[in-house]
Amino acid sequence: MPGLLVSLALLGLVLLAFRFYARYKLDYWKRRGVEQLPQSNVVFGNFKDAVLFQTAPGWHLGVLHKSAVNQDAPFLGFYIFHKPCLLLRDPEIIKQIMIRDFDNFSDRHFAGSQQKDSIGMKNLFGLKNPAWKYLRSKISPTLARGKLKQMLPLMMQTGKPMMEYLEAQGIDANNEKMIDAQELNYKYATDLIANVALGTPMDSFHRPNEEFSKAVYQFFHGFKRMIALVTVFFVPELVELIGPSLLFNSKFVRKVFWNAVNSREKNGEKRGDFIDSLIQLKNGEQNPVYKFEGENLLYQSGTFFSGFESSSTTTAFTLMELAAHPEIQERARQDIERAIEEHGMTYEAFNDMKYLDQCLAEGVRLHPPVSTIDRYTRQDYTIPGTDIVIEKGTAIYISLYGLQEDPRFFTRPSVFDPERFADDRKVSDAFIPFGIGPRMCVGMKAGQLHAKVVLAMILREYTVTQRPENKLVLDPRSTFTAAADGINLHFRKNIK
Repeated sequence: MPGLLVSLALLGLVLLAFRFYARYKLDYWKRRGVEQLPQSNVVFGNFKDAVLFQTAPGWHLGVLHKSAVNQDAPFLGFYIFHKPCLLLRDPEIIKQIMIRDFDNFSDRHFAGSQQKDSIGMKNLFGLKNPAWKYLRSKISPTLARGKLKQMLPLMMQTGKPMMEYLEAQGIDANNEKMIDAQELNYKYATDLIANVALGTPMDSFHRPNEEFSKAVYQFFHGFKRMIALVTVFFVPELVELIGPSLLFNSKFVRKVFWNAVNSREKNGEKRGDFIDSLIQLKNGEQNPVYKFEGENLLYQSGTFFSGFESSSTTTAFTLMELAAHPEIQERARQDIERAIEEHGMTYEAFNDMKYLDQCLAEGVRLHPPVSTIDRYTRQDYTIPGTDIVIEKGTAIYISLYGLQEDPRFFTRPSVFDPERFADDRKVSDAFIPFGIGPRMCVGMKAGQLHAKVVLAMILREYTVTQRPENKLVLDPRSTFTAAADGINLHFRKNIK
């Protein structure tokens, strides 16, 4: 009995010491004169619901943005476990840090100090300086206007199995059918990744059990990857411990990629896809900071995995909003038909679908596919106009769910209104769905073209509607935006 009492007393002392330690750590921002969120959990900080997958991590960061006691606060201190993080809430501060003082914030926080993951991180999405800057200068031309015009036929070709699949569902003007628009777009994105990034056409609609389709299905849906994304975005220190094994299994992708590269180099074929561009970079002058050879070539395909996943999400959620707003959907359909009538099914036609552009912009405002922007502070930094110093190594975050639904910057922020982006309207600097500054999304135009191709194909043939009972619930496991139960819309054939 005395031994038990001693053990309990020691346990009590340990718990008390931990509580004092935790409270000291969780007062970091208060000691530095920065507003911080109240009532931090002694173990999880302000991130308990996200860490335990009770809410979607990206959405949770938006909740933190909206929880500031002072709604005009330009930045807000919060904690992931006991790690102090700074959430930026003001467009001017964001521009200062992300553009004017970019050199001190050029690296993303995620993926830890070592770049261990291959497909997911050793590309423009996650690579650190100085390799990132050099790589950006080489990859940007591969996604320029001329290259996109070459990719357009491949995007159209990829859409044929999707439209054949819809046609086979027996949908007509009098017989509608419920379709999961999110899954529809994931399958299209799977085939687009294969066709454009890996140089190998696939058909996930009619042959979903093929090895590649199953591998990419796990990329989109696998719980293992979802845990990995929470880790690399919010607790990248763990990447040092768990290594790359938790991240995407790229074994089969490697096989497809190298088969395409070797075949292309052997026969000299050109398809207008990303493989053509990579072979050109491989055979060009090399820089020791990042050589286009070996695995480094493969890693670049990961840019398209993340990029096409984002644009497929944009397409699905925009289609959901159009289904809920039939008058806006009809106007978008007319815009598509007008552009195609004037230009044919060409790059110029898609470039001229201005109202569809507005719909997509409003779609990504309300449903940003990658809803969190993060940076790493390279050196101690004094926020201009204040005496507040951000210490080296501090994680900086921006929540697009918070910023793009902030009533300070958008009237009726929860309402889907494409007119916000009409030519005669000034768009708030708080609208940054593709990032901001030198590190903003290099594939923005490719993603927009992807989304417009799919929406044009669907809306020319089908009217989509949404039932009140089909409520959107975000997947609490997913760092990227995803619907937990799909996006179930009713498709009906247009009367022509």
